[in-house]
Amino acid sequence: MTNLKTTNTEFLPREPQNPQELADLVQNTMTQIQEKFGQMSDSIMKRIDDLGQQIDGLERNIAQVIANTNAEAS
Repeated sequence: MTNLKTTNTEFLPREPQNPQELADLVQNTMTQIQEKFGQMSDSIMKRIDDLGQQIDGLERNIAQVIANTNAEAS
């Protein structure tokens, strides 16, 4: 049975032992943050583009319904 009280300390980076290790840790962390931000940004932009296409389709459908209604009323 797994002990539920265990922590995830094995996943934490070890404490830097000198200034160079600290600088490397900070640089790696910043790189990871930038990559995650880029992925999230790409995902958000794709969703915005998809929504824009859906809105364009709705506008075309509404225009067609209006045109058909006007044609039938004539």
